[in-house]
Amino acid sequence: MFLLQSLWIAYIVLLFTIFNSSHAAISHQPSTDHPTAKTLEARQVPGVVSTQNFMRRARHTSAVASKYLYIDGGEFSYRNGESTIYQFSTATLSIDLSQDWVNDTVPFHTASKPSRAPKLSYASLWYDRTRNLFYSGAIGTASYFNEPEPPPLSLWTFKPDGTGSGTWAEEISEEDPFWDGFTRSTFGYQDSGAATAYVLGGVVADTAFQSPDDILLPGLLEFDMKTRTFTNWTSTIFNANGTGSGGQMHFVPFFGPNGIFLIMGGRNGWDPHYGFDNIWIYEGVTHKWYNQTASGNVPAGRSEFCVAGVNSSNSTYEIFLYGGHQGDFGPSAVPFDEIFILTLPAWHWLKVDYPPQYPRGDHSCNAVGGSQIISIGGYDANSKIFYGDYNAIRQSMFNSTADPFAQGLGIFNMTSLAWEDHYTANAPPYEQSNLVKTFYRD
Repeated sequence: MFLLQSLWIAYIVLLFTIFNSSHAAISHQPSTDHPTAKTLEARQVPGVVSTQNFMRRARHTSAVASKYLYIDGGEFSYRNGESTIYQFSTATLSIDLSQDWVNDTVPFHTASKPSRAPKLSYASLWYDRTRNLFYSGAIGTASYFNEPEPPPLSLWTFKPDGTGSGTWAEEISEEDPFWDGFTRSTFGYQDSGAATAYVLGGVVADTAFQSPDDILLPGLLEFDMKTRTFTNWTSTIFNANGTGSGGQMHFVPFFGPNGIFLIMGGRNGWDPHYGFDNIWIYEGVTHKWYNQTASGNVPAGRSEFCVAGVNSSNSTYEIFLYGGHQGDFGPSAVPFDEIFILTLPAWHWLKVDYPPQYPRGDHSCNAVGGSQIISIGGYDANSKIFYGDYNAIRQSMFNSTADPFAQGLGIFNMTSLAWEDHYTANAPPYEQSNLVKTFYRD
C-alpha cells in the first residue's frame, strides 16, 4: 500500500529528475496607447441542432465556470433531409449544471459572437477566475468546413453573465503592434491554471497540417492573465527542439502551492507517438520541468484524446483519459475507445473494463461535480472512408454515423465506471471506484 502524502510537491522533488528550462524573455505586451476593451454589437447566429438531426461535433474547446459548462469553436454536422450539412461554430453554447438533465433533451443556452470575434477550431478558452473572464483568439486555426482562412490575430474576452449567456469583447485588436513577431499556433498542448495559461508546441495555424515537418513550433508560450502578456520559454522536454502536438496538458491544482501542469501523449509531426509511461510536469512559478515514470496498464500512444481530473476524499487525484487514436481511421481505430485512470501520487495507470465500440477523436472532457465527467463531441474515428483523399476522410468523420451520445454528450460515472445518459446536479463528492480502491488496498 502506498503512503499518501499531504504535500505532494515533496513527493515529486524526491522522485523526479529535474530539467532546467532556459527561457527567452520575449515578452509580448500591448501598446500603452491601446484603448480599453470595448463591447461590439453581436449578431444573431444559429447555435443548436435538434437531437434527431444532430450528427457530430469536434475540434471545439470547453470549460466550466460557476454553474455552467461552456462550449466554443470547432465544427459540427447535422442531417438535412438526405444530406449532411457541415458547419463551423459561430456561437458560444452553455449548459446549466445547477439543474438535472438528460442528454437528448438538455436545454442549451447560446451567446452570439460579434462578426469579428474569433471562430476557430482547436481554440483556447482560458478562464480567469479572479475576473470571471474567458480568453480566446490567440490560439487555434480556421475550420476545415466553410471557413478557409483563419481570422486575424486578436485577443478577445468572454464575460459570462450568470444566466448561460455573456458578452464577447475585443481586448487587443489585430492592428495592435502587440502581435508583431507573434505566431498563432494550433494543435498544441494547452491548459490554464489559476492565473496563467500555457501552450506547449503545436503547429503554425495558418498552414496547419499541410507540411508537418516544416511547421512544428518549439517551446512553451505563457499567458499571464493579470498583466495580459505573453512570454516565450524555450523547452527541450520531448527532443532537442521541444516540439510536439496532438496531446494534452492538464492542470492539477492540488500539487504544491500553485499547482502543476502535466504533459501527456501526442507526437512529433508524423513520428511515432510519445508514450504514457513518461509524464512531464511543469511548475509555472519556478519554471522548472520534472519527469516522472508511470507504471501499470499504460495506454498505447495516441493523439486527439481528452482528459479530466478530480481529487478524492482519500487524498488522491485521478486523471481519466478517454479515446483518441494513432492516426489510422476506420476499423483499426476501434480499440482506442477506452478509458484509463492515472492515479496520483502513485503514478499508476489503471484500465476501465468495457468493450470498445465507438472510437472518437477531437472531443473534450470536463469534470462537472461529484463523480461525473462530461465528454463532449468527437468525430467518428471508425469512419467509412479512412484512406485516400483527406477532404473526403474529414467529411466521413462527420457523416459516417450519428454520435451514439445524444447531442454528443456522454456522462461517465467515475465511481461506477459506467456511461450514463443523464447529469445529476448537486451530486455527492467524488468517491473512488472499486478499481482504484483495490489498487491502493493491495
